[in-house]
Amino acid sequence: MRWVDERLTWTPSDFGGQSTLLVPPEDVWRPQLYLLQSFDRMQDIGNVSMMVRLSSSGLVIWNPGSVLKIVCSVDVTYFPFDTQTCNISVTGWVYTTNEVMFYVTNSTVNEDNLSSNSQWTLESAAVLTISDIGQTALPTINIELILKRRSDFFVVYIVFPMVFLGSINNLVFVMPANSGERTSVAITTFLSFIVFMQMINDAVPESSAPMAYIYYYILFLLIYSSVIIFLCIVSLRIHDKEIPVSSTVERVVYFLRFWWLKRKKKSIVMPERKFSNGSEQMEVESNKFHGYTEENKECSSPKVTWKLVGKTFDIYWFSVLLLSFWVMTIQTFANLYNNQGF
Repeated sequence: MRWVDERLTWTPSDFGGQSTLLVPPEDVWRPQLYLLQSFDRMQDIGNVSMMVRLSSSGLVIWNPGSVLKIVCSVDVTYFPFDTQTCNISVTGWVYTTNEVMFYVTNSTVNEDNLSSNSQWTLESAAVLTISDIGQTALPTINIELILKRRSDFFVVYIVFPMVFLGSINNLVFVMPANSGERTSVAITTFLSFIVFMQMINDAVPESSAPMAYIYYYILFLLIYSSVIIFLCIVSLRIHDKEIPVSSTVERVVYFLRFWWLKRKKKSIVMPERKFSNGSEQMEVESNKFHGYTEENKECSSPKVTWKLVGKTFDIYWFSVLLLSFWVMTIQTFANLYNNQGF
């Protein structure tokens, strides 16, 4: 900080050419500065042990220094790819703009003594505004710090394991129904998502307005895993049925699983016929060439059992749930990385 005090001028030639000197801060007037965003109290800026440099022209140069604890409002919407804006207001609390006015000589913040941080990187730092709007306004300097979170740790520690667990959670439909492990694997994965929710809760500041989007993704995974558990139980019930399959279920299974047989049947060309001595005979070679065999004829009408119904149920739900999982995952983390809303 610099200001001119006309009472502290002298002629250097009268004092052996001495044009500057250092004096204790309590021997000169200096502004009382306070930090509005202080952590626990209104903190004054400036160490009283910092010497003040005087010039013969009355120029006073004071470089106060201190370790400041500042409270910033955190927006965790895009955690762990979030960028935070921290505003700092340095004000002369006891002055009015008629008594003291702050002027900024540089719109940027000096970063020469900036040390690297393991959790945040400083994107930019600038002096935004100076309050000189009226006599009742406090003389204030506003500083804006833009900090970006280092997301590598959270991606490796939280994001990748969640995505991997979500992708293998759907594989319970591929497991044999008689193995008896489907439900236990699904429940174990569900509990794993609960653990990840607790890990995220420990890393993200508690906030309901706004809420981190990654919590919505965790909620989706919990619902997704709950649906898988429910469908696993339904699938096991289907596999264990022993009553005859109803005609309605048969038609549904034919439509979902064997519709391609109809297309295959239409593409089969009927065998050629050869007339010899007034009798009709079929050529075996022609049958083989056109793909028409007795086996194809039998396969055109497969027998539907409850085991076949269960396999059809597993295949289709595996496909639907896997597609919904990857669509939600890609959309969520693409929006988080680009800091876009849903």
